[in-house]
Amino acid sequence: MKKLIALSCFCLGIYSSAQSQESYILAENTSKNSISISTKKITYDDHLEAAKSFSMPIIENFDEIDGMVILKKLVAVPEEGNGYTIEKLTHSKAFLNPKAKSVLEKIASQFLDENNVTIAVTSLTRSEESQSSLRKVNSNAAKGDSSHNYGAAFDLSYTKFNNKYTYSKKHRENLEAILKQLQEDGKIYYIKEYRQHCFHVTVRNPEQFKSTTM
Repeated sequence: MKKLIALSCFCLGIYSSAQSQESYILAENTSKNSISISTKKITYDDHLEAAKSFSMPIIENFDEIDGMVILKKLVAVPEEGNGYTIEKLTHSKAFLNPKAKSVLEKIASQFLDENNVTIAVTSLTRSEESQSSLRKVNSNAAKGDSSHNYGAAFDLSYTKFNNKYTYSKKHRENLEAILKQLQEDGKIYYIKEYRQHCFHVTVRNPEQFKSTTM
C-alpha cells in the first residue's frame, strides 16, 4: 500500500511538473505572439497572398495593362514624384494598383522630409512573360507567380540616393526604419534583397488587417 501511495505521489509530481512546463511554454508563446509583426518571419507566400488579396488578375503580358487601367485596377506612376525617381525599367512597367501607388508616395515623401534625400524605384509591375525573362538574369526573381505580377509590389534601391550610387549606411537604415514601421502597422511586407541591393515591398490590402489606413 505504501508503495502504491509513493508511486501515486511520484506520478502526481511528474504530472504537476509537466503542467507547469506546459503552462510556461504556453505563456512564452502567448508573450511571443503579442510582439509586433517585425519579429515574425515573413515569407514570400505572405507577399503573394497580400498581392492577390486585391482581387487583381495576374498580368500575363503587358498588353493587358491598358485594360486594367480602364477598370481602375492599375494607375500610372510618374517617372518622378515627391521624394522618388523611377530608374530605367527593363522588365517592368510604371504602374501600380492605387493603394500601392499611395504607399510608395508616402514612403518617398516621408524619407525626403526626414533626410532631404530622394530614393530610387527600380521595379514595379511585371507580367508573367517579363518575370520569366528576368529570372534568366536575376536569381532573386521569384519562380512562378510574383507579387509584382499583381500590381501590388515595387523595389526600392538602398544603394542609390539623390540619383547617385552611394553606400550610405545612414540612408539605408533610415529607409528600412520607415519600411519596418509600416510592416509593424500591418500596411506592407518587405524583404531585403542582397544581390540586387533593394528592398522588395508588397503593399497589403487594408481589408486584411485592423489598422487605420494611410
